[in-house]
Amino acid sequence: MAEVEQRITRLAPHPRRADRFVVERDGEPWLLLSAARVAELGIVVGERLTSERVAAIERAGAVDAAMDIALRALASRPRSEAELAQRLRQEGTAEDIVAEVLSRLRHLGYLDDRAFAEAWVTQRRRFSPRGAAALRRELRVRGVAPEIIDAVVGNDSVDDLEAARAVAQKHWHRLQRLDRAVAERRLIGVLQRRGFSWSVIHRVVKSLLEAEGEE
Repeated sequence: MAEVEQRITRLAPHPRRADRFVVERDGEPWLLLSAARVAELGIVVGERLTSERVAAIERAGAVDAAMDIALRALASRPRSEAELAQRLRQEGTAEDIVAEVLSRLRHLGYLDDRAFAEAWVTQRRRFSPRGAAALRRELRVRGVAPEIIDAVVGNDSVDDLEAARAVAQKHWHRLQRLDRAVAERRLIGVLQRRGFSWSVIHRVVKSLLEAEGEE
C-alpha cells in the first residue's frame, strides 16, 4: 500500500520563544523544534515527507523537549546524572532520548558528576556541616559513582574535626541549661546524626567539656 504523501507546509516562529519554530505538516501544527534543529535537519517548507523522515524529525522534537526539561531542572539546582535521568523518566522520556540528552549535556559542560560532588561537599561544609559518612551517604543517594565519592570526600579527618566543632559549638549553648550528662548525650546524638565518626565525636565533646571546666 502506497504511503500517503505528507508535506511541510509552514515553519512559523513561536510567539513566545524566539529560539523555537512551530513546524506545520499538511496545514496542521505538528511539533516544536529549536532553530538549531531545523537548520541541522535541513527542514524546508514544501518538503515531501517519507516515513523515515517523519520518524527522524519527531525524534529530534522529542530530544528538544527533553533538553528543555533537563535545562529547567538544572536551572533550579545542580543535579547529578542519575538525578537528571530520573527526572526525565518521570516525564515519560524514552531511554534512548534520556541517553542522548545526557550525552549532549556532558558535551556542553552542563553535566559533570565530579563537579557536582565537589560543589555538594563545599556547600554542606560551609552551611550545614556533615561528617564524611553523611556526605558519602547523600552522594550515593544521588547516584554519584563510588570512585567519585572516594576522590571528593576522601577520609580527611581534619575537615571532619573542624566541621564537628562548628556543629558542637552551635548547639552547645542551647544545651547548657540542661543537666550536664543529658546535654552531653544530646550533643553526641546531634553529631551522630550529622554522620561524624565516634572518634571525632569523642574528641570534640571531650574538648568542649574540658574548655567549659576551665572557665
